[in-house]
Amino acid sequence: MDSSLDTQWLRDQRALARARGHRLTLWLRGSPEWTADEARRLVAALPEIDRVCLAERPILAEPSRPLRSAIRLMGMDLDLLILDVHDGFDPDGFGAATGAIRGGGLLALLTPPVAEWLRRPDPQSERISVWPFEPSGLSRRFIARLIAVLESDPTVVRIDQDRAEPMTASVAGVPSTLPHDRTYQPTRTDPARPSTPDQAEAVAAILKTAHGRPRRPLVLTAHRGRGKSAALGLAAGRLLIEGGRRLVVTAPRRDAVETLYRHAGAVLIDVERSTGQTRDGATALQSLVFRSPAELLEYDEPAADLLLVDEAASIPAPLLTALLERHGRVVFASTVHGYEGTGRGFEIRFRETLERLTPDWRAITLDTPIRWAADDPLERLVFRALLLDAAPAARQDIQESASADPAGPNAHWLDRDALLRDEPTLRELFGLLVLAHYQTRPLDLRMLLDGPNVRVLVLRQAGHLIGTLLVAEEGGMGDPDLRAAIFRGQRRPRGHLLPQTLSAHAGLPEAPIHRYWRVIRIVVHPAVTGRGLGRRMLTALEQAARVERIDLLGASFGATTELLAFWQTCGFVPAQIGTSRNAASGEHAAVVLRAISVAGERLLEDAGRRLTSSLPVWLAGPLRTLDPEIAATLIGALPVPDSAECALHAGSGGWRRELESFVAGHRTLEASLPLLSVLTRRHLADALSAGRIDRREAALLVAAALQCRPLTGLARHFDARGREALLERLRQVCGRLIDHPPGIRP
Repeated sequence: MDSSLDTQWLRDQRALARARGHRLTLWLRGSPEWTADEARRLVAALPEIDRVCLAERPILAEPSRPLRSAIRLMGMDLDLLILDVHDGFDPDGFGAATGAIRGGGLLALLTPPVAEWLRRPDPQSERISVWPFEPSGLSRRFIARLIAVLESDPTVVRIDQDRAEPMTASVAGVPSTLPHDRTYQPTRTDPARPSTPDQAEAVAAILKTAHGRPRRPLVLTAHRGRGKSAALGLAAGRLLIEGGRRLVVTAPRRDAVETLYRHAGAVLIDVERSTGQTRDGATALQSLVFRSPAELLEYDEPAADLLLVDEAASIPAPLLTALLERHGRVVFASTVHGYEGTGRGFEIRFRETLERLTPDWRAITLDTPIRWAADDPLERLVFRALLLDAAPAARQDIQESASADPAGPNAHWLDRDALLRDEPTLRELFGLLVLAHYQTRPLDLRMLLDGPNVRVLVLRQAGHLIGTLLVAEEGGMGDPDLRAAIFRGQRRPRGHLLPQTLSAHAGLPEAPIHRYWRVIRIVVHPAVTGRGLGRRMLTALEQAARVERIDLLGASFGATTELLAFWQTCGFVPAQIGTSRNAASGEHAAVVLRAISVAGERLLEDAGRRLTSSLPVWLAGPLRTLDPEIAATLIGALPVPDSAECALHAGSGGWRRELESFVAGHRTLEASLPLLSVLTRRHLADALSAGRIDRREAALLVAAALQCRPLTGLARHFDARGREALLERLRQVCGRLIDHPPGIRP
């Protein structure tokens, strides 16, 4: 069949788009072969433009980039993005990649025909598939909604394989001529200078923060594409030229600040060229030090003269608070809506902290897009398709609905098929979820609509949602071989966080056989917090769990005293604490449980005894930097130990299985430390006298299991080639100890 793309029409449309600063979307709907042919004709019609093809198959003469590389397009400027979704649609990748297209550019979306796309399994749904569900069996609500959004957008050019005639300008939803006053003036993008008045104002405000009085932090917020990270880099470059300051930048990931470093380097190069001075830019950039949030708090380093926090919304509020308390001059920058998380929760939750600790803080919002015009249709399409602009009901509406509904809110389960047809409720619901978690992403929208083990409980008042609770069903693994593999760390069935954690890390091998409901998110509208609505939803959840014969309710979260106290008041008790910090949040993950069945009560008792016994060892070792208030909260919620060493293996299937798993390399040293401590104290002397280990090996046991010294620092002392080599030696020594011990008894 002949192409539906007309070369002259395409060039005319691009000229119109460039004049407006708009980005066009071409939706090519047909077979893989036909859409690939159309993409090649598109490139042939516009051979001069910068392009990237994201696809799992070869389409153009140059190699395609895999879909998973979409995030690497950040910071690039493209005129054409060919996005092939015949092998699946990635919501996060769609949001990230489209941000690289500049004004006047094109998105070519290659999909199956609509009817086929609705029916066929989407390979990318594997990311939300959980054991034992197969991706092919998942619902297709997310794709159905995406198709509806694309179909209803008048600016999307739809080109079907069975359509023979070429497209016309009217189909694109734009006029064939433009008023003179609508002509778009492209934004100058010199990497060494601000591109918009907004960005120039932001750079000046950052410099004022660096030069001014302390305890006056600055908060920069912006939608994507407004030059927020670039503003941080431009200001950092100018401060590096001045010298004399210790500048530190932090973010959830090192690659998140590449734009910042690129613009700082451009400033240094520009000054060198304009002044004729010879300056080692690479050396100067070394004065701009990157540290992860956890490193900033864990290591005893001098406080920065200026701390730049990029993507602050992706860092939990307690960690941001700690940074604010430690550093006198701080700039927090956050994307308000983005593919990798949202800043709305940051804006609402962190504002109170700023008011309390630093009432003279300032805020600036960057509104002007740099890469495209303010009314860009592709930005609107992406926002609508991924609900990047979703928000809960307005505070005033919630307050008015409370007075209009004397009966109060009612809790009920949402029908997700009905939710798909109720866009206002979906937007309110996702807006609440955005507030509940600092890293809510478009993939979470897909999980909400299609997650096979997900249920949604809501509180509704006078037509508005004022609270929601998302729960995932986990466990129920009857296969003993699967449970044994989970205990040894050899299997990690997707989507079963609680049973895996309790088995592989808490040493409870039978944990996966029980059925759990894990609370993924729980949030109450800010207008009605403090009224017990969270507890009301958990009560409704418990009632439903009893009907469905669930064994345990649970949750996992970054441990803070406030969260632990909330869950404790709701009848949940600690069952496990992670021995290492999350790299981005700097927090230890806590697991809390509430027993529903008799079997659940027995498991919870075992978990409590083990955690009670393990904490003293961990607090001297991997948890030695844990906030003492968190440790005290944990201890206060746990049972008083009758026999600490006995509890380490009581009810767990025996100590030997755990130690053998450590020796075989299936369990981590940190998870095994409590039992290794008992083993060393009780059997070191016997092993030495029997000649099963020598003095050097005994010293290694004492250093690792009793003194809890990090293996990295011990490697040189024990002539080992790094931590892993020394860990392997420790496993061998422990293996000889457990070959002949008389047994561990209380």
